[in-house]
Amino acid sequence: MIVTVVNVKGGVAKTTTAMALATAASRDGLDTRVLDGDPQATATAWWQMAGDNGEDLPFEVSPTNRAHVSRIGRTAGDGVTIVDCPPNGDLVDASIKAADFVVIPSTPAPVDLQQTILTAATCEDAGKPCAVLIVMARTGTVSLKTFRETVGRDFHVFDTEIPLKEDVKFDFGHRFRSNLYGYEDVWREIKREVNA
Repeated sequence: MIVTVVNVKGGVAKTTTAMALATAASRDGLDTRVLDGDPQATATAWWQMAGDNGEDLPFEVSPTNRAHVSRIGRTAGDGVTIVDCPPNGDLVDASIKAADFVVIPSTPAPVDLQQTILTAATCEDAGKPCAVLIVMARTGTVSLKTFRETVGRDFHVFDTEIPLKEDVKFDFGHRFRSNLYGYEDVWREIKREVNA
């Protein structure tokens, strides 16, 4: 299975989402890898730092490019490949095209709404199943309710919301603790969608 994590808006927790979903898939007993397509190489740095800290991650992270991603559909096998995309460039289109499912993380902020809808429309135009994942959510707020209703009129939104938690920032360069902040539920939703 190939899961692409993408949003043409930056700063919406794409790398955290990719790494948490890879952890959930690994805990599910699946051979998992992350392809780091972001020029900032944050996923790769996370993986390397975790190793340096004596906390090897249960999956490998490696840099990728458009040509590599274009071929992964033929080489994915039975495991899970999660592609952490940059916010723009030809790698975005190649990663959407290669995906079995696309996860579009977004904060429920009005500033993220337009680009999130654009990303979801791009996925649907490509014929790819996708869902918007609300991250950094504050339960019970007007912005969260408005965002979910607005996006949900035209696009699928995950039932699970990832809450705003300060602890998440401290997982960088380490293994996730037993708590995946709800990403394990997102992983279950992805499996249901792909196997439906």
